[in-house]
This record gives sequence, C-alpha cells and structure tokens, in this order.
Amino acid sequence: MPTMPLVITSNIALILYVLATSLGLIFVKLGTTDGLPIKLVDGRLSFNINFYVVSGIVLYAASFLLYIYLISRNDLGYIIPVTTALVYTLIFLGSFFIFHESFTATKVAAIALIMAGVILLNLQK
Repeated sequence: MPTMPLVITSNIALILYVLATSLGLIFVKLGTTDGLPIKLVDGRLSFNINFYVVSGIVLYAASFLLYIYLISRNDLGYIIPVTTALVYTLIFLGSFFIFHESFTATKVAAIALIMAGVILLNLQK
C-alpha cells in the first residue's frame, strides 16, 4: 500500500502552534509550582525536573519549529497578531480552569476585544 506524504497546511500548523505553545506554558507552570526547576544549592546546580517541566519544554520547542514554519509561509503582520491573540485567549482560559486565577469583567472585555481584532484581521485575508 503506497504511503501518502504528510502535508501540513498553514491552518493545521497554526492550530498545532497555538495548542503546543499554550499547553507548553501551562505544563511548565504546573511543573514549577515549587519554584525554578534549577537551583544553586551549596555552590552546585540542583535540578528538580519533573514530567510537567519536560513536557512543557518539549511542547514549547515544537511550537518554536511550527512558528518558524508559519512565519515563513504567511505575512508577518498577519500571523503574529493572530497567533498571539489565540495563545493569549487559551492561556487566559487555562489560567482560570486549571490554576483558578481570577476572571474579571475587564479581562473578559479585553479578551473580547482581542478576538474582535482577530476576526477583523481574517476579514482582510
């Protein structure tokens, strides 16, 4: 049976980038609740690396490669605002549901404005 080449479109790469970046940051935060994963103790480096930190670093590294792909194939003035807005929105939701951070009317209004900006950017494309 012939194999089909893996083709990643910009839309798929954008979704993967947003998920990898957001989850990477959330995982790093989950893994660093006790402070930095690397500390200087008695003149020596002490590593406190756990599953969440490693997963976060791997996801964030993957997101960097996806980001390079995205900026090489799209207008910089389009891709940066769109990805930043989507990552910010997912991080906002994750911080509320996972870390129980506060949800204020001002933050919700800001997210609504950010999403309105993303919609306006997509109308021009």
